[in-house]
Amino acid sequence: MNYVADHLFQKNKAGHIVCGDYCVCERTVNGTVYIVCDGIGSGVYANIAAITSAERILEHIRLGSSLRMACEMVASSMHRARTESIPFAAFSAAMVSPDNQFTIYTYEAPNPIYVQSGRATVLTPRIYTTGYEMIGEHTGKFRVGDYLLLTSDGATQAGMGHGYHFGIGSDGIAESISRNFRDSGDIGVLMEGILQNCADISGGKHEDDTTLALLHNRKPVELTLLTGPPSKKSMDATYATIIKGAVGKTIICGSTTMEIISRELSVPIEPIINKSNLGGPPEYLIEGIDLATEGAITLNQVFNVLGEDMEFMQRDSCVKRMCMMLLESDVIHLHIGKAVNDAHEDLFFKQVGVRVRRAVIGMIVEKLQKMGKLVIETYH
Repeated sequence: MNYVADHLFQKNKAGHIVCGDYCVCERTVNGTVYIVCDGIGSGVYANIAAITSAERILEHIRLGSSLRMACEMVASSMHRARTESIPFAAFSAAMVSPDNQFTIYTYEAPNPIYVQSGRATVLTPRIYTTGYEMIGEHTGKFRVGDYLLLTSDGATQAGMGHGYHFGIGSDGIAESISRNFRDSGDIGVLMEGILQNCADISGGKHEDDTTLALLHNRKPVELTLLTGPPSKKSMDATYATIIKGAVGKTIICGSTTMEIISRELSVPIEPIINKSNLGGPPEYLIEGIDLATEGAITLNQVFNVLGEDMEFMQRDSCVKRMCMMLLESDVIHLHIGKAVNDAHEDLFFKQVGVRVRRAVIGMIVEKLQKMGKLVIETYH
């Protein structure tokens, strides 16, 4: 499995506190979708137009449309904006499938740039019409270690009227990447340099909202988390083998889950005495497992602090370490047992604010997805 990391480098048009470019990324087991929308004009009006267009494309995909169909529907609707006072946005929409094939559709937007082994190449589109509008289609193989760069025209038109007739163009950006790329260097520094150059060649300021969205295909940091016993006792042995063959770090969350792993894999459970964690969820030591702890209370506490600054958590605890492990991971394999613990259904747990496992798991997943994590849920 590979992971498409995204890095955004963006500057507002000089004098504006709101950016008219909007970017959104969504990861599922079906692939990664990344969209760059450039609203017409600048400021709040352009921002609203960009957000509306990006969310429309995403919603079409969520409802089952292909990327091509979603882009065609949104592009066709933009034709009205040429004669009516409705929001208009140019866009680039990319999808990278699990087998590393990429497809990018551009509408009134600059061509994407592919970077392989330090050499940047502007992709040539296949142009076709949809309704009264034209769309560019780009396809190819996104190899591990390579980059894809999507830009708004604030980047490609930089320098227009300042010695560049039509701006620096995608070719100028690609040339700059090829000339300055260093294998051992930070490509983020290179992107920041290109962003600054867009201002430098435009009279010292960004004359339009400027966006560089860099996608990087790399090996992911993976994590496997088991919580809750499976729905049938006959599934225990199979359930235990998941953690044995897991890639990356492993977490077991739940006392019954730990008992299953201990019994089926013949490994002992030893309590860990952590004086700095007095009053916190208990933690245990199981050979081959990176973190083992209690279930419902730990998960509730993880949800409460996930996304907060961990430096403010002075105590060393399993909650803090679980949060750190989740935050450091790109892909989280979440295995959830469907057996119901009747004790957790007691109203006392609701009274003290402890959500049942199935509820808090959903809330944690939602937080992780908003952070850009790929969460793969499997129920047993």
